[in-house]
Amino acid sequence: MTAQVLVIGWDGATWEYIDPLLAQGKLPHLRALLERGARAVLTSTLPPYTNVAWPSLVTGLNPAKTGVFDSARSEPGTYHPVPTNLLGFRGIPIWQWVNRLGLRAGVLNVPMTYPARPLEGYMVTGFDSPVDGPFVAYPQDVLQRWAEAGHPYRVLREETQLMAQQNPHQSRGDLDVFTRKWVELTRAQGTMVAWLLRHRPVDLMFVVFSATDSINHRTRDREHIARVYEAADEALGRILEAAPADALVFLLSDHGSTPAYRYLSLYRVFHEAGWLHFRPQVASRFWRRLPAPFGELAASLWDRLPEALRRGISRPLLWRDPRLMVAYENIDWSRTRAFARSSLGPIYINRQRRYPQGIVGDEEYESLRREIVETLQTWRDEQGEPLFGPVWRGEELYPNARDEDEPPDLVFTPARWSDHPITGYPTDPVVRPIPPEREYGTHTPEGILLLAGPGVRQGTRLSPAHLTDVVPTVLALLGLPIPDNVDGRVIEEALSAPVEPRFVPVAEDEAEDAVYTEEESSEVMQRLRDLGYM
Repeated sequence: MTAQVLVIGWDGATWEYIDPLLAQGKLPHLRALLERGARAVLTSTLPPYTNVAWPSLVTGLNPAKTGVFDSARSEPGTYHPVPTNLLGFRGIPIWQWVNRLGLRAGVLNVPMTYPARPLEGYMVTGFDSPVDGPFVAYPQDVLQRWAEAGHPYRVLREETQLMAQQNPHQSRGDLDVFTRKWVELTRAQGTMVAWLLRHRPVDLMFVVFSATDSINHRTRDREHIARVYEAADEALGRILEAAPADALVFLLSDHGSTPAYRYLSLYRVFHEAGWLHFRPQVASRFWRRLPAPFGELAASLWDRLPEALRRGISRPLLWRDPRLMVAYENIDWSRTRAFARSSLGPIYINRQRRYPQGIVGDEEYESLRREIVETLQTWRDEQGEPLFGPVWRGEELYPNARDEDEPPDLVFTPARWSDHPITGYPTDPVVRPIPPEREYGTHTPEGILLLAGPGVRQGTRLSPAHLTDVVPTVLALLGLPIPDNVDGRVIEEALSAPVEPRFVPVAEDEAEDAVYTEEESSEVMQRLRDLGYM
């Protein structure tokens, strides 16, 4: 096999931002890779979101097999959501697979990897980890050694602080400061990866940079976006300098990005259609917004009050602002037929036998799904253009998904990816412009793929590939066997010579046991809300 493999993720990176920078003579390290490699659009999962896409990318499996469809999943027998980031996923990540074949791996800042699992090599988990979680690194000394080299580890804590400023409905701080901190953190992350390559070399290095996604969520300003992409290119250069000249390099993203110009309010659509209802009381989350420590105390006391008393106290407050009752934990399940847990696209039917207060029986299930599809596709904006794109039945996107993984009953996409769905409020307009002072960016399915090194054609532009193609292609180029359950293919048109992929049978892997506390779950759920995913 080749001396070393580098898989470098630029989360949310898009050719739409990269190509103009290349035309301006910027991103020299990426340009050099392009000259000796092949590029393609890398098509993401549906929905094209981080916590759905990365498990599929690192295993080569579609979401039906990884069991990840949304940002959260109900605890069995309840409606209580737990972030999928802490629940793990099925399948064999590429780093575990090469471990089985006797190779060492380093895994840094890849989403959906908390808690860090033992492996031959080392792992530091991604941005969606609890900040002070006890399992952010394996072995623990990997961060200790980095600190002893004069660099206390700060990526997770600072990423979390910066990502909280993406939300346009919260205090965002100064954009110049936001951009500068991401530039500094990205450079520091590149320095850390280069140091590890020199001092703790591995056969496979898999690292993800979050700045390229975060800057898109924070601003539409191309100058600020360019500064972050240039910092990512600097980090790329440091990594390549520390790697052997014959390293095989994959630069990729889990999805693409685009500026967002309008909001689509799901709760307005669902409530107006009569599918979704809320209890007539102030939701606990609004009490939590009171200054600390009063917020948590008020919410705790509120939840302990008898329901009749809560409703009595709520009546004058809701008369002034009915939005105060709108929250997932305040859904009236006895009257709700369909709901969205997040704004990502999955829709769930409140079915009998699936949910503890399910009200939709088998005889009504298909007719309700048809009603939802038809209703979404009738919504138009003021110009008469559709607001929603295709609406898939869950089994169309995720055939043979397991019921215990709670696959969605329907999945929608916006008609324009520049329209950003939100759960919103029943009182919202269905579609409204995003004001400039709350500028925001959202996701598209078109990510990036660039591969270079031994066995790769040079200066080639390929047809779109799918992110499940990455794992089989890496393994084929290394001459290693490929698990026979992968859904992706070897991207043969990227290769300079034909290869004969070797597939070997694997047992169907169960997800690792989840290891998290209620406090960690609450922390990560709040982070997903800050990011606009919930």
